[in-house]
Amino acid sequence: MSNKMRYRYGPVESRSAKKTGTVAIEIGDMVRFTSSGKIVACSASGNCTSLVGIAMSASPTTDATATAVRYAEIGHGTVFSMTVASATQTLGQGYVISAAQLLLQYSTMTFATATNVVAVCVEDLDTAGTSVLVAFKAGMMNKDIATS
Repeated sequence: MSNKMRYRYGPVESRSAKKTGTVAIEIGDMVRFTSSGKIVACSASGNCTSLVGIAMSASPTTDATATAVRYAEIGHGTVFSMTVASATQTLGQGYVISAAQLLLQYSTMTFATATNVVAVCVEDLDTAGTSVLVAFKAGMMNKDIATS
C-alpha cells in the first residue's frame, strides 16, 4: 500500500507511540500495540483486539528502532475512508482487518462481539468502488473490539 491520509471528519485524538524494530509504517496503516508496548501495522483480523488507531505519520524501514509514529486513536466517532475489497457497502455493515490498509466486509449484517469486527460503514456506497467511509469501534484503549 502507499501512504494515504485516511481521516475524513470528526474528532481527532492524536497520539504518538514508538514503533517496534525497523518495520515500515505508512500513513493510513491500521496500527496495533505489541506485547512490548510498541506499535506495528496490522496484517490480519486476529490483530483486532490490539488495534489502537490509524497512522497519521510514516516511518520507513530505514528509520531507527523505536522511532515515534503519530496515529489517530479510534473509537471517538471519527470517520476514515478505508480501502475495501468489494463494491457495495451498506450503512451499518461491519468490517474486519484484512491487511495494513485493507478492510473486508463481515459476512452478515448482524454481528456479536466475537466476530473481530473493527469498523462500521457510515455511508452507503452503491456503485463499484474501492473505499468506504467507516467509524472504528473503540480499540485496545477502550476495549469495544473483542474476539470472545
